[in-house]
Amino acid sequence: MVTLVHNETSAGIKNPAEKIGKIARRHDAMLVMDAITSVGGDEVRADAWGADIVVVGSQKCLAAPAGLSAISVSARAWERMTEPRPFYLDLAAYRKSATAKLMETPYTPAVPLFMALREACLIMEEEGLTERIARHRRMADAVRAAASAWGLPLFPKIDADHAYSNTATAITLPPGVDDAAFRGTVKKMGIEIAGGQDHLKGKIFRIGTMGAVSAPEILATIAAVQYSLKAHGCQVKGDGVMEAAGVLG
Repeated sequence: MVTLVHNETSAGIKNPAEKIGKIARRHDAMLVMDAITSVGGDEVRADAWGADIVVVGSQKCLAAPAGLSAISVSARAWERMTEPRPFYLDLAAYRKSATAKLMETPYTPAVPLFMALREACLIMEEEGLTERIARHRRMADAVRAAASAWGLPLFPKIDADHAYSNTATAITLPPGVDDAAFRGTVKKMGIEIAGGQDHLKGKIFRIGTMGAVSAPEILATIAAVQYSLKAHGCQVKGDGVMEAAGVLG
C-alpha cells in the first residue's frame, strides 16, 4: 500500500499524484490519497491517477463546517477489503446503507453538517468547478507575486511553478525577524497567518488561499504582512500589494 498527501500545506507544495499512481499500479500496490486540502481547490482525478481511496474533508476547499469526511473507493479496493474490519469505520457497512432504499449512514448522522455541506456544494456548483480551481490558483499566484516583490524566496525552492499548492503558500522568513512577533502584528490587524511546523518553525510563514477566499481578503492579508515585515525591520524590495493587485486584475 502507498499512502500519499496530494496537497501538502505544511510546505506549500503538491505531490505528483499521477506519477506516483502509475508507479503504485506497476507494483500492484493500492494508492490511498489524502486530498483534504485539494478537492475543490485543485484538480483531483481519482480514477485517471489510479487512486484507490481518496479522502476528502468538508472544512477546507469545500468551505463547509468541519466534522465530515467523504471517501471514494475504487472497485479494486472494495475487492481487497477483508475481515476483520473496525466496527465504526467499516466502509462496507457505509456502502450497504448508502445503497439501500433509505440511503442512510449506518450510525447516527450529523444532519446539520450534511445540510451545510450540501449548501457548500451548491455554492461550488454555481461558481463552477473549473472556475473555482482557477480562482484558487489566481489567489495563490497573487501571494507568490507579493513574495517575489518583497524579495523573499518561496519554500521550498522548486523550478516547476505548477508544483506549488493552490491553497497554501510557504514563504521564507527573513533572517532576524522574530516569527511570533511578526505574526502577532498581523493578527492584531484581524488577520491570522500560519508559521512553520516542527523543524520549519521560525523559518517560514504560510498564507492560506483555500475556500471562500477572494481578491479583497488576499490583498488585505498581503498589506498586513507587508506592514508587519517593515515594522519588524525587514527591508522589502518592492510593493507586494501592487504586484498582487496586478495578478488579480
